[in-house]
Amino acid sequence: MTRGYYLLALLSGTAAVPAAWAQTSDAPAQGQNGQEQFEDIVVTASRRSETILKTPIAVSAYSGDKLRAAQTVSLTDLVGPNPNIQIGNSYNSANVAIRGIGNGSSINAGSDAGVSIQVDGVYMAQPALTLSTFLDVARVEVLRGPQGTLFGRNATGGAVNIIPNEPTRDVHYGVDVRTGIDPGQINTSGYVSGPLDASGTWTARLSAQQTYNRGFTKNLSTPEPYPAGYSNNLAKSRAPSRLDDADNQSVRGQIKWEPSDSFNARLLVEYQRDHSNGPATFLEGTPDPTQPLPAILVGQSTGSVKKREVYANEGLRRVEGKNVNLTLNWALGNGDLKALGSYADTKIHNIQDGDGTDALHTYSDFKNKTHQYYGELLYTSDAALPFNYIIGTNYFHEKLQQDISVPISLLPMPVDLGAKINTTSYAFFGHAQYALTSKAKLFAGLRYTHDKKVDLDDYNSYVGILPRQSTSSSQVTYEVGASYAFSNTLDAYAKYATGYKGGGFSAGGLAPAFDPEKNTNLEAGLKGWFFDHRLQANIAAFHMKYNNLQVNQINGASTQVVNAAKATIYGIEAETVIRPIEALRFEVSGAYLHATFDRFRTGDPARPDLGTVDPDGTRRFDLDGNDLPQAPRYSISAGGYYDVPVSSGKVTLGARYDWKSRLYFSEFNIPVSSQSAAGKLNLSLNYESDDKRITASLFAKNITNKQVKSNVIVVSALIGSLALGQYQPPRQIGASFGYHF
Repeated sequence: MTRGYYLLALLSGTAAVPAAWAQTSDAPAQGQNGQEQFEDIVVTASRRSETILKTPIAVSAYSGDKLRAAQTVSLTDLVGPNPNIQIGNSYNSANVAIRGIGNGSSINAGSDAGVSIQVDGVYMAQPALTLSTFLDVARVEVLRGPQGTLFGRNATGGAVNIIPNEPTRDVHYGVDVRTGIDPGQINTSGYVSGPLDASGTWTARLSAQQTYNRGFTKNLSTPEPYPAGYSNNLAKSRAPSRLDDADNQSVRGQIKWEPSDSFNARLLVEYQRDHSNGPATFLEGTPDPTQPLPAILVGQSTGSVKKREVYANEGLRRVEGKNVNLTLNWALGNGDLKALGSYADTKIHNIQDGDGTDALHTYSDFKNKTHQYYGELLYTSDAALPFNYIIGTNYFHEKLQQDISVPISLLPMPVDLGAKINTTSYAFFGHAQYALTSKAKLFAGLRYTHDKKVDLDDYNSYVGILPRQSTSSSQVTYEVGASYAFSNTLDAYAKYATGYKGGGFSAGGLAPAFDPEKNTNLEAGLKGWFFDHRLQANIAAFHMKYNNLQVNQINGASTQVVNAAKATIYGIEAETVIRPIEALRFEVSGAYLHATFDRFRTGDPARPDLGTVDPDGTRRFDLDGNDLPQAPRYSISAGGYYDVPVSSGKVTLGARYDWKSRLYFSEFNIPVSSQSAAGKLNLSLNYESDDKRITASLFAKNITNKQVKSNVIVVSALIGSLALGQYQPPRQIGASFGYHF
C-alpha cells in the first residue's frame, strides 16, 4: 500500500466510525462556554439558502472571515485544503479542475470549461481575474460533481460560487494590509458600507483591493533585437526582470434600494485589472529521451527551478474586466422571485516566452476581447412547506474575438490565427423537494439547455480564411435523489445526476467540430456532528461515467479539442473538523480519486513518429486505463490550531500540511508532464480581539520551499516537442493587520 492509501484509510475511519455514536437529541450541543462548537454555514449551492448539513451536494464553503485568517487571497489558495480541486495556468486562462474535469490546456477560442464559475449569481465565461483575487467576499462555495440541473451547461466537473458582501443598513468599514518578503509584496483591501438616508431605504457599499508582489522568479535574459522577419508584432524584446509577479487592482460599488420588506433592487458595478509580467516558463525537456531539442536550443542555459531563475525573452500580462449586475427580488405569494441581468466586458493580452531559454526560438502572443450578456429569472417557493420547488430560465450570449500570433524560428513568418465567435445559450429548469416525513425527503430536477456557436471570421496565416463553422446542440439534464435526517445533527443523501458541456470547434484550426460532453454521477453523502459537537464530518462517495469527454491537445501552434470515447471516475471525499477541547481544533480533509480513460485512441502531436499505425496510416496511442489530467489518486490536508487566551482576545497557533500524490498534466501520462507526490507546510500565528474588530497575523506558506508544478504543456513537434513547466509560488513569509468595524 502507498503512503497516500494509509492516510486516506485513517481519515475515512476517523470520519465514519463516529456515525454509530451520532447524537439523537434535537437540542444543539454546546461548548464549554455555552456556545456552539461549529458554525453550520448557510450556502446557496442548491439555489436557495440552507445549511451545508441540509444541502444534498458535495460542497465546501469558506466564509470571508475564514479566508482572511488563512491568508487566502485567490482561488488557488483553496487547492490545498479542498479535496479534489486543482488549478493550473494555461497561457491565457486558468484551468480549474474538479475530480479531474476542467478545461485542460485550453488556448483557442471555441471550447468551454468543465467547471462553472458563478460570481454574484452570474455565470462568467471569462473568469481570468475572478480567480486571481477575492474582493470583499462573503463566502466561496466549491461544488463537486456535475451540477447540470441547477447550474446548467459547462458544469460537468462542478461549480464555484463566489458571493460578495452586500450593502448593510448599519455603518461598517474595514481595512486589511498584508506584507511579505522574498519577494517583496503588499496587498491592501478596504470597504465601507452603510445607509444613504435616515430610513435605511437606500444603502451602499464600496470595496477596493490592490495586490502586488515583485515576482517569485528572476529572469536572467537581457533585451535584444529580433532578427528581421522573426516577429511582426514587437520591435524589441521586453525581457522583464521578474516573472510570476502580481500587480492587480479592483474596485466594486453597490447601491441597494429596499422600499419595503417585499422588494429590493441592487446594482453592482465592478472593475478589475492585472498589469503584470505573467508566469515563468521552465524548459523541462522533451516527452521522449530519444527526441533531441531543436538545434537553436542545444547548449542554451535553462535556468534553475530551485533558485527560481529562468530565461525568458518575453513576459506581458494585461487583463481588464468590467461588469454590471442588476438584481431584483420580490416576495411573491409564498415564495420569492429573483430577476438578474448582467453585462461583462473582458480584455486579455498575454505574451509569453515559448522555450524557457535565452534563444529567440518562439513565443506566444494572445489577445482576447469578449462581451457577455446574462439574464436569469428564478422563482423559489417557501422552503418550510412539505412540497417546495424552484423554477427558472436563463439566457447567455457572448461575443468573442481572438487573435493569436506564434513566431517560430524555423518558419519564414509567424503563425497567425484567430476568429470571431458568437455563443448563445438558453435554458429552462426546475427542481422540487417533497417531505415524506419530517425526516425523509425526495428531490428531483430537470433542465433543458440549447447551445449554439457561430464562427463569424476564422483565419490562419498559413491556410487563409477558413470556412465558417457553426454548431448547435440541445440537452436535457436531470437529477433524482433522497435525503434522510437521522437526527438534528446527522443527514444522509443519495442521488443520481447528469451533466452536459456543449460542443464546439477550435478557432483558427483545421480540426473538425467536436461533440458535446455528457456525464452521469451516482453519489451518496453523510454529513453530521458527533460526540457532543466535538466532531464535524462531511463524506461523499461517487461514481461518474463520461461519454465524449473533451480533451485539449496542442497541434501545430494552436490547440484542438478531441473527444475521448469514454471515461470513468470514482472515489471518496471527506472533510472533518475535530475539537477535543475548547482551545484545540483539527481540520482534516482528504480524497481518493480513480479517474481513467475507458476508451481513448489518439495521436500525439509532440511524438508524431511514435504509436501504432492505424489502417489509415496515422500513428496513434491506445490510452485505455491512463489517468485523466489533473487527477491525483490521493490527497490529504491536515491542520491543527490552538487558541491561547490573552487579555484583549486570543492568539491562535496554526500549522497545516497539504499533500497530493503524483498527478499528470497530459492524457499521455508521460513523466516529463507530471508532478511527483509533494506536500507543503504552512505555519501561522493569528491574533483576534474579543470584539473581533482587530486581527493580526504572522505567517509562513510553503515553509520548506517545495517547488511544485502547476502545469506542464508539451507543445507539438512543429515547435520542437518542448515540455514547458509552470510552478506554484515558493516560500512566502509575511504579516497582516486588519481592522473591521
